[in-house]
Amino acid sequence: MKKWIILKMLLLVLLVATSAQAQSEAFFLGHISGVGGRALSMGSAYLAISDDYSATMWNPAGLTQLRRMELFTSISHMQYLNDATLGEINNTDKTTKTKLNSVGFAFPVPTYRGSLVFAVGYNKVRNFDSGFSLGLFNEYLAVKQAFTEIEEGGLSNWVFAGAMEVTENLSIGASMNLWRGNDDYYLNFYEEDINDNYYYDYYEYDQQVLTKYNAVNFKLGALYKFTRFFSFAATVVTPISMEAKEDWAEVIEQIEDADSPEDDYYYDASDSWDYGIKFPFVFSAGAAVTLLPNIVVSGDVEYTDWAQTRYTSEPPVGDKFDENLDFKQNFAATTTFRLGAEFTVPFINTQLRAGAIRIPSPFKDATSKQDRNYYTLGCGILLDKQVKIDVAYVHGWWEKGESYLTDELDPVSEKITFDKFFTTLSVRF
Repeated sequence: MKKWIILKMLLLVLLVATSAQAQSEAFFLGHISGVGGRALSMGSAYLAISDDYSATMWNPAGLTQLRRMELFTSISHMQYLNDATLGEINNTDKTTKTKLNSVGFAFPVPTYRGSLVFAVGYNKVRNFDSGFSLGLFNEYLAVKQAFTEIEEGGLSNWVFAGAMEVTENLSIGASMNLWRGNDDYYLNFYEEDINDNYYYDYYEYDQQVLTKYNAVNFKLGALYKFTRFFSFAATVVTPISMEAKEDWAEVIEQIEDADSPEDDYYYDASDSWDYGIKFPFVFSAGAAVTLLPNIVVSGDVEYTDWAQTRYTSEPPVGDKFDENLDFKQNFAATTTFRLGAEFTVPFINTQLRAGAIRIPSPFKDATSKQDRNYYTLGCGILLDKQVKIDVAYVHGWWEKGESYLTDELDPVSEKITFDKFFTTLSVRF
């Protein structure tokens, strides 16, 4: 029976390795959050608009367009569906979360000429909330098995931003971001000998990995207005050297039958690691055009060379040199596209918006089905001259690459459907 336990642990090697890899990929592949109902409903194509507090995330140079102080807050509700398929077996896991998305304050400083504006706030930038579950009868081992993954957490920043008009048409700005976040990952594998083929009743494996992140970086932005009807913007995000603290634990339990010659088996272990990982520069550019007095169209592109990602110290799994070589050989540069449009309905103080986003996978061997696609809808209602409500809806879909639960099972495919609602309240005074 002890040999059977060892075999079981070997069969879990692929599963555990996959979960550990998911921890390092979470920073790449957590799902979209962003700041501001108006920006998100326009497909996040907001670089050349950025005329409210949310400019702290999109383009800090846009803060110069604020002429009054602004108090800004936003909440979000997410639904994440993971449709997993293994052969003829299918199961959909549902994850829902409601969170504070942002809260901030922007304040112009009186100037003799031009504009000088500062802002401070908290933004939820990326969510890691997701899940996976699948149950089956393993014909190879003639046992019942169930796999469950739960991931919770997110990445946020405390932002301090400022912007000024250099000339009548040119504004520049910068923000300092204090990154904080956590990724709480839980894995459960359960196996039951329902046909009494072996001496054990059930076997259960639990793994939990809690990773806490912190970092500091900067975002630089510029906004140039060629005319009242056309503006161009560009931003540069400096590399993020993320420091991570990872607490890891696993528990194994095997309960024997009454007639088993062996005792029940228990195993409990835990450890922790501190490591660093550095993410590359991000370059973005965008433009906005006013086609008619009440129609605005905007577009952004964002370039990131993920192959330049590097561990700055020994990672929790694997060797630093090998993992960095993996980044270089298996990750690629990506260009994200964002489009948005806004129509102001005459006479009723309402704006209707729509947009689209395409985020390519950072993996070189990924198929087009693994690229993330989103469409967005929303509206803005001006309650009076000071108070505005913006609502956004984001729908996304993509597939994960096939992965193996254990080495005696066929690969499992996962199709993701993502829905998120944002409500933003802004008050200017």
